Amino acid sequence: MTTRNDNDAPQLDDCWNRIGVWSKDQASCPELEQVIHCRNCSLYSAAGRQVLDRPTSADYRREWTERFAEPRTKENCDTQSTLLFRLGDEWLALQSSCIDEITPLRSIHSLPHTEGTLVKGLVNIRGELKLCVSLGALLQLDKAHEDYIDDREIHERMISISLDDQSFVFPASEVHGIHHHGEDALQASPVTVSRSKSSFTTGVLKWRDRHIGVLDTELIFYALAKGLQ
Repeated sequence: MTTRNDNDAPQLDDCWNRIGVWSKDQASCPELEQVIHCRNCSLYSAAGRQVLDRPTSADYRREWTERFAEPRTKENCDTQSTLLFRLGDEWLALQSSCIDEITPLRSIHSLPHTEGTLVKGLVNIRGELKLCVSLGALLQLDKAHEDYIDDREIHERMISISLDDQSFVFPASEVHGIHHHGEDALQASPVTVSRSKSSFTTGVLKWRDRHIGVLDTELIFYALAKGLQ
């Protein structure tokens, strides 16, 4: 392959800058009467093809050869996908793989002899009655004390979750959405976290200016099923 320098490339006649629409003086090209603008001129199109077809310079090939020769950095394949949501004042996360659906708040049909338990009642999700539970009661979380009035509208949501043959629905004060993070982003739960909450978390994730408790999915389902016995 023959190497050519940029100086060897044919020089362009940039008439569009001399007598065309990009001229510093008034455009004087007689072709403008027919083509209106230099972009519609065959000379301008031919010059563009000439630029694209010109051989690459030695410096350009050297730069990309060095770039492709660099060893690739190992990508983090242990990325976790979680759903961030709020219960009261607490921001929590659950594995997105167990999330079936997020819906607006639905009417909860109470069941007899369930007052003061994890069970809140039954909820109709797309024509199917599902058991609605209180995740806040399981984690022994207090009611919200902070004022959440700000420049955005906050809606309560119902989160439908399932694992194997178990399925539950629980209300959430707010849902942020899916968040991806690496395993190395998880930090140990601080000692200030209550024992009931820390026992259900695998770690703490820093998100914006908050610390999110990442819940142990299997343990949550196990505790919910056990609470129904």
